[in-house]
Amino acid sequence: MPRIKLNSISLNYELDGEGPVLVFINGLTMDVNGWYFQVSDFSNKYRVLRYDCRGQGKSDKPDMNYSQKMHADDLKSLMDKLKLRKAHVVGLSNGGMIAQHFVLKYPDRIGALVLVDTCSYIDTLLESIINAWIKSTQIGGSDLRYDLSIPYLFSEDFIRNNNESILAMKQLSVETNPPHAIINLANACLGHNVNERLSEVKAPTLIIVGDEDILIPLRYSELLHEKINNSKLVIMKECGHVPPIEEPNVFNSIVLEFLKDKDSLIQ
Repeated sequence: MPRIKLNSISLNYELDGEGPVLVFINGLTMDVNGWYFQVSDFSNKYRVLRYDCRGQGKSDKPDMNYSQKMHADDLKSLMDKLKLRKAHVVGLSNGGMIAQHFVLKYPDRIGALVLVDTCSYIDTLLESIINAWIKSTQIGGSDLRYDLSIPYLFSEDFIRNNNESILAMKQLSVETNPPHAIINLANACLGHNVNERLSEVKAPTLIIVGDEDILIPLRYSELLHEKINNSKLVIMKECGHVPPIEEPNVFNSIVLEFLKDKDSLIQ
């Protein structure tokens, strides 16, 4: 996996395929492997950019205050360095928050926007959950934080039927996410609020949410849909917070169908 130097930080990334550019932005403690089930289907038509945000995976993890605006600036710098002028952007959870900041700050660099199980602001409930994750990380490290997050991330059926896969994802997450990085990433989430600016989003937007998402339930996606004028809301049945992993074939089909007439926006 290549790394690239951007000013004061190096980010890990992967580029696959040829064609219009499509960027996938990770959830909070994901890395590029979190989009494994998307690479084959999307790289047949797109030049797919996956990358680890600062604090994630194999990217640098400076012990400092992060912000979603900083992550958006990092993506812009990464695209500049790779000479990618414009792209469709898909963001999951925390990645969807970053994508909202990116489209608002750099509207000329984005074609279509796909927001997956994410929100426009952190309310009291989400703040409580994130603070609990921070405290659990401080007490029990990345291992305890992951265990506490599992019921929020996946549907009941997925947890029941995919124990080995969840354990493998946990091992990778613990290995690549030291406590200080998780805390810095989580604190950046707490400052996320673009709720009053959503009407400024002009990019055609697809909003996807799992109907069993406990962490960021349907009402947050309904609010995004209400405030983003050119948007479409799709509810994935019997799916939790991470549709690209739980139901990759359905997820891929929904996104590809949405994007099929949007490529002229980035060419």
